[in-house]
Amino acid sequence: FKTTNEEKRLVTGPAMIPNEKIIRLDSQDNPYFVFFSPETIRACNELYFKNSKQNASNLEHSEGVLDVTVVESWLIEDENIDKAVALGFKGLPKDTWMISYKVENDEVWDMVKEGKVLGFSIEGLFGQKIKELSKEEEKDTIDEIKNILKSSTNEDEIIDLIKKKLNKN
Repeated sequence: FKTTNEEKRLVTGPAMIPNEKIIRLDSQDNPYFVFFSPETIRACNELYFKNSKQNASNLEHSEGVLDVTVVESWLIEDENIDKAVALGFKGLPKDTWMISYKVENDEVWDMVKEGKVLGFSIEGLFGQKIKELSKEEEKDTIDEIKNILKSSTNEDEIIDLIKKKLNKN
């Protein structure tokens, strides 16, 4: 995300990007990817507000955080002329769910300014459909995981890279 108005303490960014592969680890630490269709993202957006979740924020999926509120939300309709482009976001596809948070919590705001908070993540229980990958998709997935592993020989750095990839959305 980006700080889009420091004076008003607003941060904006994509909450969910359609069809973007997100790396996850199963209970045996085997990596796999998940992604969300445009239809799923639209349903999540609607349920988020239907269930009044705009004040239900937390850090690192732990305990709740007060005084951090979603004050704006939209789905990109046109990736060339959307408000996201005007705010400096490039290359986000149609149906990306954008959100803006107002951060009135001083501790959290300090973390944002120090670069300790890297992005948004939507929590939820999602039904899963397992998709068998084509040979080409399987090769691309394995190559992406290998690139993460090759980028460092230090196990802690590898874990950090995977966590960054996990927290990317």
